[in-house]
Amino acid sequence: MNTLQTVRQQVHQMLEELPPESLEELTHFLDFLRFKYGAGKPRVVALGGLWEGLDLDIGDEEVRALRQQVTTRTLERVQTG
Repeated sequence: MNTLQTVRQQVHQMLEELPPESLEELTHFLDFLRFKYGAGKPRVVALGGLWEGLDLDIGDEEVRALRQQVTTRTLERVQTG
């Protein structure tokens, strides 16, 4: 039996030994590993036109000001711990 098959059997055996309440935590860890190793490539979501048809009167200056406020507040929170 090759090494990969042996490891898969070990994982399966360990999985069977885990208590049911630990399975959700295990799924979170497996999701992390999939992300870390590039499995399940991220989906690209097109956001163009998302706000189309909404009556928003927001210009570039307002967007810049809001981004600056968010950045400033985030930095303050990081610096104060």
